[in-house]
Amino acid sequence: MYHMNSSERLHICLFADARSVHTRRWVRGLRGLGHDVDLITLKKDPEFDIGGIDLGASGKLAYLTKIRALRREVRRLAPDIFHAHYASSYGYLASFVNHPRKVVSVWGNDLIEFPRRNPFFRMIIKRSLASAHHITATSEFLKAVTSNFEIGPVPITVIPFGIDLNLFEFSERHDGGTTRIGIAKHLHPMYGLDYLIKAFEEISRGRLDLELLIVGKGPSENEYRALARHLGLGNKVKFMGALPHEKVAQFLATLDIFAMPSICEEAFGVAALEASATGLPVVATRVGGIPEVVVDCETGLLVERKDVSQLAQAILKLVNEPELRRKMGRAGRKFVEEKYRWEDNLRAMRDLYYRMMS
Repeated sequence: MYHMNSSERLHICLFADARSVHTRRWVRGLRGLGHDVDLITLKKDPEFDIGGIDLGASGKLAYLTKIRALRREVRRLAPDIFHAHYASSYGYLASFVNHPRKVVSVWGNDLIEFPRRNPFFRMIIKRSLASAHHITATSEFLKAVTSNFEIGPVPITVIPFGIDLNLFEFSERHDGGTTRIGIAKHLHPMYGLDYLIKAFEEISRGRLDLELLIVGKGPSENEYRALARHLGLGNKVKFMGALPHEKVAQFLATLDIFAMPSICEEAFGVAALEASATGLPVVATRVGGIPEVVVDCETGLLVERKDVSQLAQAILKLVNEPELRRKMGRAGRKFVEEKYRWEDNLRAMRDLYYRMMS
């Protein structure tokens, strides 16, 4: 059997959302390894144009009208690997494309939330997965969820969204006048920000040395602002709006503790790893794939979802023990370096492609 070596150039076609930071990372990363990478997307992002073919889908109902165009482009490009990201949209359209080496990557909500809406959506996911020659998942948790779809002998490999350690630099925190707790998330009920605000109110009563900094936008923002006002938190809670991904590291550098109180089954938890990479201890809920990226009592503290009291106690413990914060921060950086370095994840994807070519 012929085996490719790691210096051989591949022609890869990614079929993914150009508006996603993860898509842009895969495109640039694989090109950086010396491969030819074409991107086909349903809708380009003019702010982050990384090239590629825009199928021009104006909405979800228009997706199915793009099957013929997608087939035509894949035939024209004739890539070695055809790789679709996100099973509920791009993966489903990819299921109508015949290619001898097709990869489908599942990211999270495409397998956790989408199929639960109705049986038809579950059928869409099963078709997406069953059409693949190989599937990648971002976590062991998501791999197990994928396996539950009973798609037969399609192999599944865990390849996370790794962390760029040059962007998310480590810094040792020192005691200061104010302890800052922060979160960077889409402001949606599934991420449990209301529980965090309530927990913060419990620990900040009568204290002037605590702040809660919230980065993100979303449908629940007005509700969360109203809750903070109702609890009398005033200037202690600061809503900072959305930040581009390249500026998240700067935000994390201003914090002492990172909070992630999700109530949904998060597939992975890349935000926790970004925080750990910068030297922050993480307080998070024990849901989905989060226990894979937050090692309880080593890189952070895990609590039960929707438990305001537990969440408050965990944060307060770190507020009161700055040396423990620093110890967990150092352990978190080491953990990311050993298991979630972006360059390692990129090479793992490349090696998967080579195995499929052999």
